[in-house]
Amino acid sequence: MGTTAVTTTTVPAPDRTSHADALPPSLVDRLSALQRRAARGAAEALAADGCTLDQWRLLRALGDGEGHTMGELSEVLALPAATLTRVTDALADAALVYRRQAGEDRRRVRVHLARVGRRRLEVLEAVVAAHEQALLADPRWRADLDELHGLSRPPGSRAQGT
Repeated sequence: MGTTAVTTTTVPAPDRTSHADALPPSLVDRLSALQRRAARGAAEALAADGCTLDQWRLLRALGDGEGHTMGELSEVLALPAATLTRVTDALADAALVYRRQAGEDRRRVRVHLARVGRRRLEVLEAVVAAHEQALLADPRWRADLDELHGLSRPPGSRAQGT
């Protein structure tokens, strides 16, 4: 039988420094964390009222009374077309929104907020406002906002406190 060559690899020692100590705070990281926490709480509050966060956001986008194409809504809400269609279908099934052809181009459809959808939006706005008030009353949230405010200053002025 032949011999088998054995290769050894040197594994570098693990980095023992804490990432929290090694990296300065990041504006993007803090914004992302705060957005996720706020959205998660709003989603829970809305779910108790039988609504999803995306449904509320769509109703809110239609609240201007103008009616919008699916393309416009997809861009404004940053939702993939398939997700937006699913959300719109659910709201249309509940008679909260309706679709109409957009002018001469029969392929384009505008989504509009129905009267019952406007009333539903008013209720949901109160649910979200209550959630936001609870967030603002939370000392931890206030501390996070203060930190975020500090991070929003130009990098050279952060350390100086100006």
